[in-house]
Amino acid sequence: MRKFLYPFLTGFILLITLVGCNTTPKETDNGWVKLATKTANFQTDTDKITPNSLFGSNHYDSLKLTCIQGSVQIDSIQVNYANGHVQKLSTLGLLTKNSSTRAMKLDRDQNKIKSIDLTYSSVGNTTLNLAGVTKKAKLEIWAKKSADTNK
Repeated sequence: MRKFLYPFLTGFILLITLVGCNTTPKETDNGWVKLATKTANFQTDTDKITPNSLFGSNHYDSLKLTCIQGSVQIDSIQVNYANGHVQKLSTLGLLTKNSSTRAMKLDRDQNKIKSIDLTYSSVGNTTLNLAGVTKKAKLEIWAKKSADTNK
């Protein structure tokens, strides 16, 4: 029994380690961390983005969105903090390929993010997508790490 249990536990620990490394957000040189990449449908979509808190801090100072494909209409952004506080960020309008929003300041006193609710839609329609005229928009959600990450 012991000769089967040892390899199983070793493999399980290795798997957990690899999954943890793969899901840990990667930080850029200037402190920005990519939280998620979302693809917008040609209808209004609402997504909940939950930062991975298992291996990293959820303390961030700023948030920004980057469109990496297509065009996307941003309807609303709501940041939900761990203590129940909710911050609604101003509606940003239309983003096109290779454009980003400004860095939006997050509430400094409430900066442990639980989740981000994002409502958006891709500009265009399914027929134009099939014809290759427009593509579904791809959106990246970025957060800038707080200077004090040991909070």
